[in-house]
Amino acid sequence: MERRAFIRAAAGAGAGLTLAVMLEGCSEAPPVAGGFAPNAWVRIGPDGIVTVIVDRSEMGQGVSTALPMLVAEELDADWAMVRYQFAAANEAYYNPMMKVQATGGSTSVRAGWLPLRQAGAAARAMLVAAAAARWNVGVESCRTEMSQVIHQASGRRASYGALAVAAAGMPVPTDVPLKRPADFRIIGRPVRRLDLEDKVTGRAQFGLDAGPRDALVALVARPPTFGGKLINFDPDPALAVPGVKQVFRAAGGVAVVATSFWAARTGRNALRVIWNDGPAAALNDASIARELDRLLAEGGTVAASAGDVRSVSPATLIEAVFEVPYLAHATMEP
Repeated sequence: MERRAFIRAAAGAGAGLTLAVMLEGCSEAPPVAGGFAPNAWVRIGPDGIVTVIVDRSEMGQGVSTALPMLVAEELDADWAMVRYQFAAANEAYYNPMMKVQATGGSTSVRAGWLPLRQAGAAARAMLVAAAAARWNVGVESCRTEMSQVIHQASGRRASYGALAVAAAGMPVPTDVPLKRPADFRIIGRPVRRLDLEDKVTGRAQFGLDAGPRDALVALVARPPTFGGKLINFDPDPALAVPGVKQVFRAAGGVAVVATSFWAARTGRNALRVIWNDGPAAALNDASIARELDRLLAEGGTVAASAGDVRSVSPATLIEAVFEVPYLAHATMEP
């Protein structure tokens, strides 16, 4: 990314401070709930709440906390006042390392490392400038701490919320110095996850929750073995589950249609199904492990070889065997 056109500030009357970061190649800014500019990473309201727009998918890896940490560090924000909001789907949020709007490859923090820190640093500089203008002092005589600007000599303090509207009118700084790692107080340290409460209380929305209002959910009971076939099934136990609307034979198994995922899952588990396990009936973890051991014993192909580790003196050989289940790398929730 080039530094040009990196940060732009915009705010309406009483809207607080809105700070936006333009990504290279971005198109027109997409709409985000609440009328907030979609390319904006930082929003500070008069109540002092700092909202960071997260443009990556939260899949349990923690981006809804990690990315706000980058902003909050340079902003010197009080972590208790930090919130997050997911970005809209739009090419403006292309991952600069992947050239598409995508989450993967452990790129979220790497891609956001500089832009989000620079956004936080610029917001902090604007807040300091607003406080210095209010007190008629030099910006160099002020410092920030826990979402407050502090005038060193007089001890005067102003919260970010109280300064937000005035800060929005300050010139947007460029090339704001970033903190040294030795000065980090948030990055690299354990903090409260911002999404934890919503997950615990059930407020968190997953892809599973998306769809038209009152849409039905279908799950399919499939053979327990590769190549297995359906012989017959009794739908009555599933139909007795509250919320289950219909049970029928489907491609590959038996479909259970219900008013919610949980009802469909409960109904699917309640089905009485007779399967023909097919030719893979004896296939299990143990038989797969034995076959892998047999193939390993036959030797393999050397991809690269350099030196002779066994010639090192004194020669000490450490051997260990690690086994993992034969599973697809596609087992995330819907």
